[in-house]
Amino acid sequence: MGPFWGCSGFPDCRTSFNDVDSKPSEDMDEHYRCPLCTRQLVKANKEKGDYWFCSGYSKGCKVTLPDQDGVPEAAYQCQKCSSLLVKRSGKNGVFWGCGDYPKCTASYNDDDNRPKF
Repeated sequence: MGPFWGCSGFPDCRTSFNDVDSKPSEDMDEHYRCPLCTRQLVKANKEKGDYWFCSGYSKGCKVTLPDQDGVPEAAYQCQKCSSLLVKRSGKNGVFWGCGDYPKCTASYNDDDNRPKF
């Protein structure tokens, strides 16, 4: 279920902590959470590719994100319908459009490689 800290006494000791900024923590690292359902993201095996997928994939959440230097690439939600946004190029330049287009036609200007809400 992603990076974590485990007890050196495993299997007798099953204490574990989440990895946040390379330190053990009870908090969750938001970089490793699915942007839609908030389940934990899992890094795919190298032979399958360099990406992350939602641990709820078998339960219907089909989110996959490219790997960016060992962490999932940043993802943004459409403020109109909550689908993931996709970075696109159009006649007026780069913008962020809803991934559920054409059902949702929301779009956002690009602001330093992020959608401007």
